[in-house]
Amino acid sequence: MLLMVEFGAMRLRPLVANVRQRERLFAAGLIVYLLIAADIVPGVTGLQATHEPGYLDVVNIDTAGDVVRQALLAPFFLGSVYLLVRARLRENLRQVGWPVAVVIAICFFSAAWSPDPLATLRKVLGLFGTFAIGTYVAGRMSSFRFVKLLEVAVILALAGSFVWLVVAPDKALDTNGQLRGLFNHKNILGQFAGVGYLAFLSFAMRETGRRRMVQLCGAAFCVLSLLLAGSATPFIAISFVTAWVYGRARWGLRPRELAVLTLVACIGGVLFLIAAPDAFTEIIGRDATLSGRTNIWQFALQMAAQKPFLGYGYGVFWLGPNSPGSLFWDTTLQFELSAHNGYLQCLLDTGMIGLFATFAAVLKPLLRAQRFTGVARLYGHRPENFAEWFLIFLLVLNVAEIRFFDPTSVVTFVFAYVSAHLREATRLHQIAERPPFVT
Repeated sequence: MLLMVEFGAMRLRPLVANVRQRERLFAAGLIVYLLIAADIVPGVTGLQATHEPGYLDVVNIDTAGDVVRQALLAPFFLGSVYLLVRARLRENLRQVGWPVAVVIAICFFSAAWSPDPLATLRKVLGLFGTFAIGTYVAGRMSSFRFVKLLEVAVILALAGSFVWLVVAPDKALDTNGQLRGLFNHKNILGQFAGVGYLAFLSFAMRETGRRRMVQLCGAAFCVLSLLLAGSATPFIAISFVTAWVYGRARWGLRPRELAVLTLVACIGGVLFLIAAPDAFTEIIGRDATLSGRTNIWQFALQMAAQKPFLGYGYGVFWLGPNSPGSLFWDTTLQFELSAHNGYLQCLLDTGMIGLFATFAAVLKPLLRAQRFTGVARLYGHRPENFAEWFLIFLLVLNVAEIRFFDPTSVVTFVFAYVSAHLREATRLHQIAERPPFVT
């Protein structure tokens, strides 16, 4: 009998080793994907922009996009789609959820009225691939491990950016002298640092002693990167999330109470802006037009009013000289490539139908994250904290940036993971709470 036990243990060891090796490869692959999706490719390849966009840049936009980055992402997209179709297809589709499926479907069908159908379809394929990877990872990795790997990817990208600052300061700094590191734009670095801050904060709330100090140092590193980048919107977003965390953890406020306080603060801010615009802009460190954003918002609202229900087609409003957005360049000589507001961009791309579907896709998992095991555990120790904070961060971030269903973006990938993971975790939690069947 003893020999049989020893023989069984000997056979089990290679299996355990193989499982651990597969887990390590999967983790390493996910970190590589996160770095590519975070868009450090320009810094690695040395193809960072050396000047602000001008007329020739916007009219000669390559509708095919960044071919190098797409080639790097394609194996991850194709592999995830294959694995999702091969195993538990119905469960995986259910895990995506109907709001996300509706948004992707609207983006796909918008090619029918898009001024550049091929460009719309290409972007939809990228969006579909990003959600395929997020759904696949959500079914095979806990939130604890996912956030840990996210921390690793953030540290690698930001540390690499500071090394790049020493090696090639002319490329690591943009034309305004602000840090962009390995990224093509300071705001892309800012959004990744903002997501990293949330990851470190979620662990700092759970840990104690030296481990908490390590997590707080990681969060401080992300904040330092944000300050050097001068990326205001992600900084405002993480500040809002920090205030939300303090209100819930220290004051014991409920989400509804915090939502009311947020609404009051927003109304107060708008009234202050109307009454004293110069003082308001001086406080936030911007000019009266918020770095030209108010001009873009006014134009975007006027154009959205012309096609309010279906929009102009996903991802093509600012694409090239024949795009609807070219009218803005011609009349203002302000060469922007987005509406600088995710909500307005949704209206331009997919109309009110797409905007309402986007709201549903973000708010449903947010409500799930706030309700799931909210009573059973202290707020600071809930595993759903990162998901809740990220979704709030996403809502605030889109006030001045374009991150709703942005194809091949790391923010979209994290959203895809969070949405699918919360949906599956809620389903399993409901099954566990069902009373046993008694005959």
